[in-house]
Amino acid sequence: MKKYNNFKEYMEDVYYDEIFNRVKGMVIAHKDSFESDIVYSVSYAEPDDIHVSGVTFKEQDDGLLEIRVSVDADISVKGKTRYGYDEIADNGSYNIFFSAKLENGLQQVRITNAEEYNPAKFEKDKSLSQDLVPYLYEDAVEKNAEDFLSRHYQKALLQPMALPVFEVAQSMGMSVYYAPLGDTVFGKTYFGIEKVTVYTDNTLKEKVEIMTQPGTMLINPNVYFMRNVGTANNTIIHECVHWDRHRKAFELQKLLTGDCNHISCEIVDTYEGIPDDAPSIKWMEWQANQLAPRILMPAKMTKRVYDKVLADLYTANPQRRYAELVQETVERVADYFRVSIFAAKLRLIELGYEKVQGTFVYTEGRYLPPFAFKKDAIGKNQTFVIDEQNALYVMFMDPVLRQFFFENKIVYANSMICINAPEYIETNEQGMLILTEYALEHVDECCFIFDRKISASQQYSDTFYRRCFLCRDVVSDTFIEASYNPEHKDNQSRSERCKNLEQIANVSGDLSDIMGELPASFGGTLKYHMKRLDVNEEELSGRCHLSVQTLSKYINDNGADRKYANVVAVCKALCLHPVFFEDLLSKAGFDGKWNQATFFIKQLIWGHPDDSVEEWQRKIDDAHVNLQLPC
Repeated sequence: MKKYNNFKEYMEDVYYDEIFNRVKGMVIAHKDSFESDIVYSVSYAEPDDIHVSGVTFKEQDDGLLEIRVSVDADISVKGKTRYGYDEIADNGSYNIFFSAKLENGLQQVRITNAEEYNPAKFEKDKSLSQDLVPYLYEDAVEKNAEDFLSRHYQKALLQPMALPVFEVAQSMGMSVYYAPLGDTVFGKTYFGIEKVTVYTDNTLKEKVEIMTQPGTMLINPNVYFMRNVGTANNTIIHECVHWDRHRKAFELQKLLTGDCNHISCEIVDTYEGIPDDAPSIKWMEWQANQLAPRILMPAKMTKRVYDKVLADLYTANPQRRYAELVQETVERVADYFRVSIFAAKLRLIELGYEKVQGTFVYTEGRYLPPFAFKKDAIGKNQTFVIDEQNALYVMFMDPVLRQFFFENKIVYANSMICINAPEYIETNEQGMLILTEYALEHVDECCFIFDRKISASQQYSDTFYRRCFLCRDVVSDTFIEASYNPEHKDNQSRSERCKNLEQIANVSGDLSDIMGELPASFGGTLKYHMKRLDVNEEELSGRCHLSVQTLSKYINDNGADRKYANVVAVCKALCLHPVFFEDLLSKAGFDGKWNQATFFIKQLIWGHPDDSVEEWQRKIDDAHVNLQLPC
């Protein structure tokens, strides 16, 4: 089969004769229009050749396509001139209109009209792109989702419900099968005939080969077991959107290349990108990603459910933190509509519920406690949350934040950079810094804001939650970066408050008592901790991998060379509380001697007090910090 780069090439090659003859008839019928200052009496005018210069598409109400082919014609004109009878070359431009059905090839093709060229009037609702993708505008996404439901399951617009996705698919004429699709592909939709293997029933014990018909959808049953029902429902509706809006686009690809029988979608946990050489795929994927959650969670019904659930929870639990109530509401809304928690959260944010941004925040392998902030505290591409690696980079590179960090005026806790004051920061049972309950309810008051950029990679742009491809692989790596903006007005106000803080750390109870008893010297303090913790020199030597002789010199303050890495190892070996850790480093002579290594160790002291020396060293190596601990 011959392949084509675009539909212009296809029409010129396959329908050349039809177009040529229609243009020829127009030229002959209007030969007088070629009269000019050179030829003033035309006796003959016919085209020598034609070239298709453009194609536009419109959807017709009967399901057919209107194809407008723009044609440039090379025309021979003969007639009388001032020098006698002569022939000249001229040209003309024409529009040839076709009507056709695009299904298993181009069917029912006929020319409906022809005219001299004039620019087509763009019709927003009926026009299709060059790749036969319908246009979808951001301000019309909700309307298009409601239109989908009005045609395929109108009840969902009238009362809150979990959309019966299999019924929707069947109402669209789609056949849904469970099939062994491998570990990564979660769904496929076919618009051509192809032999596939499917399961015979829901027991998934027997397989059979079938020939697909257009509208066959294959679902990986592991989507239920590996993820959740919400993800499965989103998968099915996502495929339904492709079938509803994009079958012509895939039929076109099949017509042009002959090797595109199905659409394959892969769900991933992160943002995925599609290369820039596939703009139509990116456009279709954006549409499906925008429409699927809105179809599963119609705007009016979702607001009704969210408002009622939150009000009921607040009435029954007035003593609970508001952020916790919001998080439970998100979970219940997700369960009600049978979507994933992540999808419910994003949908609620779209509907204007900003508070849910502080719920189910997952970073660095764990969920953060839910947090709250005032309305309009952050913009669309801003965040309070920043991963540890980026936080360390930002605090080290920005001179203002670096100074605050050195002076203990800010700390990294709950994956946020927060003002270090008693009302905002406390330590948990493991000695790690965490936000207080007050801070969690008012992060806009105490935590810095960062500009956020999340994309599939530094090269590719975003697509949400899944990737779609036409019988070919699309691979990319997630790239996330956050940057500190010192010009942000709220960051400036927090900086001023940091400068005015007088009380930085809140060490109370036993910690305060012990600090009051500690000797002023390094050796005396080391000896005090060893006695308090019942650790002798031999045991400490084994733990920190330093000789007994070196430790003895440290204890006796006899002028031994105290290497920074060695003192860090001693503190780690004694499992000192971060407060005592920093105190001993200071008494060893390292107070105020800030560089990349001491900066990084300070963060480890407070952020990872329970890690082993080996785990600290791995983090140090991963960050490319020049420091080797004895281990």
